[in-house]
Amino acid sequence: MIRAKLLTGSFILLCLFYFTGCSQEDSARKVDLNKTEELTYHVIESSEIKIGLVPEQDIRNMASRYEPLAGYLGKKLNLKVALIYLDNYGEVCDKFRNRQLDAAFFGSFAYAVTHAKSKVEPIARPDYSGISTYRGLIIVRKDSNIKNVTDMKNKRLALVHRATYAGYLYPLYYFKQHNVPDLEAFFSKVIFSGSHDKAIIAVLNGQADIALPKDLVYQRMVKENPDLESKLTVLSFSGPVPSNTFCVRNDLDSGLMKKLRNILLNLQNDREAGPVLASLGATSFIETSDKDYSNLYETIKALDIDLNVYPYYERSDMGFKNN
Repeated sequence: MIRAKLLTGSFILLCLFYFTGCSQEDSARKVDLNKTEELTYHVIESSEIKIGLVPEQDIRNMASRYEPLAGYLGKKLNLKVALIYLDNYGEVCDKFRNRQLDAAFFGSFAYAVTHAKSKVEPIARPDYSGISTYRGLIIVRKDSNIKNVTDMKNKRLALVHRATYAGYLYPLYYFKQHNVPDLEAFFSKVIFSGSHDKAIIAVLNGQADIALPKDLVYQRMVKENPDLESKLTVLSFSGPVPSNTFCVRNDLDSGLMKKLRNILLNLQNDREAGPVLASLGATSFIETSDKDYSNLYETIKALDIDLNVYPYYERSDMGFKNN
C-alpha cells in the first residue's frame, strides 16, 4: 500500500513537471523575438488603447491637460484609454518600435524619427484659435546683455532633448547658419533639460544663459505667470512646424483608426467635448498628414541627418562635433 502511494505520488509529480515544462516552453515560444510575425496585436480584443505623452511639461500639467480627453475618448469608443507618461522624447519611438503604444501626441521631430523607424500615421492636431503650428525660440534673460550669437560665446546653453525640433534640431540649424558647427566648443556648458518648461526655468533660475523651448510652452507659461515677459526676451525663432499631432500605429485596426479620426475632427461640434478642448487650450482639431512637415524635413536635410540611424535615445547626452 505504501509502495502504491509512493508510485502514485511520483507519477503525479512527473506529470506536473512535464506539463509545467510544456507550459514554459510554450510561453517562451510566444515571445520569441525572432518570430515577430506570429505575434498579433489587436487593441479591440484587449479593450484598451494606450496613448503616449512626451514630457512637454511636468507630469501634473500634462495630466490636467490630457486626462479629460482620455476620458472622453474612452466613453466614445467604449474602450479603456490609458495615458502613458513618457520619461523623455526618445522613449516614444522605442515604445512604438516595441509595440507598447497604440497612439501618441508627438512633437514634430519625434514624429519624423518615429515615422522613419516604425511607420506611424498622423491623424489630427489641435488648433489653438487658428494656430496649429509652433516655432522654436531662442530666449535669454533681459538683464543678460546677450543680443546676438557673438554675445553667446562661452555662455551656458539649455537644450531639451535630441528628439525635439525646438529644443535640439532648430538650435543645430540656427547655430550652423551662424558659423557655429560645434556647440560644445562654443558654449561653456550645454545641458539637456528634458522638457521645454525646464529649459525656460533654467534660464530664470540662472542655471543657463540661453534656452531653446517651443513657443507654445513659453506662451502658456507667460499666460500663467505674466511677470515672466518682463524677465525674458526672445532673440530669434524658427519656421512653423505642426504641433502635438495625434498619431497612431499604421497597422492599427482600420475601423478604430477611422473612429479616432472622426472623434477628434468633430470635437468642436459636440457640447460634451467643450471641457476637453478647454483643458487643451484648443478650439478644434484639424486633419494632418506627413506633407505638413515640409519645413521640418527641409531642416533635417540641411543638417544631413539620416532619420533611419539617428541616435535619438541611446546617446541623449552626446556631443555635437559630428552633427
